[in-house]
Amino acid sequence: MQNITEDYQKILEFICRLEDVDDLKHLFEYLDNFWQTQFGASPVLMFSRSKASKKAAIRDFWNRGKEEIYYSPEEVSLMKELIENSSEDTKHGGKEIGDYWVYSLGCGIYKTQHFYTCFKIKKDIADNVLDYFHQFMSATLTKISRYKEADNLKSLVHIDDVTGLYNQRKFVIDIDYAMDEYEKMRKSFSLIFVDIDHFKKVNDGHGHLVGSSLLKDVAKILKDTVRDGDLCYRYGGDEFVVLIPFSEYKEAQIVADRILENIKSETFTVQEGEGIGDASEFKLTVSIGIANFPNDARTKVDIINMADKMMYKAKQSGRGKVCSADELLKDDKKMSNE
Repeated sequence: MQNITEDYQKILEFICRLEDVDDLKHLFEYLDNFWQTQFGASPVLMFSRSKASKKAAIRDFWNRGKEEIYYSPEEVSLMKELIENSSEDTKHGGKEIGDYWVYSLGCGIYKTQHFYTCFKIKKDIADNVLDYFHQFMSATLTKISRYKEADNLKSLVHIDDVTGLYNQRKFVIDIDYAMDEYEKMRKSFSLIFVDIDHFKKVNDGHGHLVGSSLLKDVAKILKDTVRDGDLCYRYGGDEFVVLIPFSEYKEAQIVADRILENIKSETFTVQEGEGIGDASEFKLTVSIGIANFPNDARTKVDIINMADKMMYKAKQSGRGKVCSADELLKDDKKMSNE
């Protein structure tokens, strides 16, 4: 009973310290520190599961490779199993392995994702303590969602009126911020340039109302495909940009490949009245370029030009492809060694 009371007190103190937290980044940082310092847990891992899927996905943006340092593959698999076997009403799950308990704690819903905190610890935690934690986290994610909605209303000046994505003005602000963050923390970032193939033929053949409808649909796929911390922009015309903070080529390549496949596999429908007589279906592909700062550039202009250059390289290579500056550098090195 004494241990349960102490655990309640720890969680209550944690809640009081988080009253003013209004973003996921700081929430998850505090969460990690809390479980390690107050309960002696291993560094926490964040997972998410889509509302439409049972499959658990590890959140690379938050975990930054911790799963490979502090956990065995079997422990990570168990965490995913606990999440995937949970139902809408399941708040938490745990299983004893050797000297440790492995826990999966539901944190609530943010946008379209269920979030979970997972860790291992050398003691069992009472169910009612974990229920209390879940209630707080669920309410906090709801609060952060509302803060985000309010911020979105304030930032309408930075929203493209056709697609609902950020516009070029916002992109300039955000890339400057990303470069400042690199100077302070030495954390690299990546740019993905996306251009719809043969889009001029769509506009010329079916009109700009049809084109605008398709741009909206492509923008929605972009937003649904990227990670929570990634930023999407309409750069102009049929060209889009994704800024991926704290990333190397590997993370950018994964996001770019998903964008490529999700757009390619989609059948786009333009309804009757949106510039055409009858409803029509379209298949689209995109050409994508990737560049990383500071690996490929030292200035804002250079990183933008490099990502743009890679996008055009994808077009020249046959369209419907992803080209990265990393591949270009490898090809140049290979040629110089021959």
